[in-house]
Order: sequence, then structure tokens, then C-alpha cells
Amino acid sequence: MTTAQINSAGAAGRYGVAIFDLAKEAKRLAAVEKELLALKGLLQSSAPLRETMASPVIAAFEKSNTLQALAKKAKWSTLVSNFVAIACDNGRAAEIIDMVDSYMALLAQEKSSLSASAITAQELSAKQKTNLAAGLKKALGSNVKLETEVDPRLLGGLIVQVGSVMFDSSLKTQLEGLKLAMKES
Repeated sequence: MTTAQINSAGAAGRYGVAIFDLAKEAKRLAAVEKELLALKGLLQSSAPLRETMASPVIAAFEKSNTLQALAKKAKWSTLVSNFVAIACDNGRAAEIIDMVDSYMALLAQEKSSLSASAITAQELSAKQKTNLAAGLKKALGSNVKLETEVDPRLLGGLIVQVGSVMFDSSLKTQLEGLKLAMKES
């Protein structure tokens, strides 16, 4: 078992640790990462698929068959195919995204880097992403794996989240703060 400082008390943590240990043993951490990120992307982008996985009405074997068909089409490894089958068979299909997040946290720790997400009003250029990651590395003292997302409602600025810490310098939040301050005075 891994000695990582990840919360493995919950089912998602235990499953994340299990697939991480198996991938590490097989020396397939990067390949499994790619496949799990694709799985997470599918679940996040498809509301019907997410609803299917969360539905208590749909049988575990049907959920498993659905994900197995996706795994076969995407040509995922046996390790990832078995992982989703076991998660579904054990009634944990709704927690797969959390399991993937647990795996990613373990992988980041293995690489001694942190995961950070940045939400911006506009798409960042490659140079801006590099500069943001470098600034976070300098501030946090560790390598940072940066994921970006666009939310035009922010108007400007950005929101950066590293673990449970959030830095919000969005124009939307600043305007809301100004509006609240004007109401109170």
C-alpha cells in the first residue's frame, strides 16, 4: 500500500489508492492517468452518463456494461476497464470522478507537485499558462500541474484553486464586493 498522505478513509480514496498502487506496480502511472482523465472528462461532459452512474434505479451490471463499452471503444487498458467494472459492481459508480481525483492527487504527490485549477474569463495563451504555473511554483515552493477553465461570467481576472485554498481576483467578485460595500454605507 502507498504511504501517501491522501485521505483514504472514504471509498473514493480507497479505490484511488488501489488503482494508483496497481498502476505504479505495473509502471503504467502516466498511461493510467491519461485514461482516467479521459474517463473523468466523459463523465463531466455528459449529463446523461453522469445521471446513469448516479441512478439507484439502474442496475450495477448495466452501469458496468455502459462503461465497459466506452472503455473498449476508447481502447483503455485492462487495468482501467477492470477498475470501472469493480467500482460499478460494488455500487460505487457515482463516485468514479472522486476516485479519479484521488488517483490524481496521489500521482501529483508521487511527482512531488501540486494540482491547481485556474478559472479565467478568457482562454489563457500558452505563455500566460506557463507564467501562471511558474508564479504558483515560486509562491508554493513546489511544481504545479495547472488545469485551466474558461468562465466568461468572471468578466476579468482569475480564480485559482490549489487544494482547499482558493485565490479569487476575478472582476466579478470585486464588483460584488463593491456593490455590497455601497449597500452597507
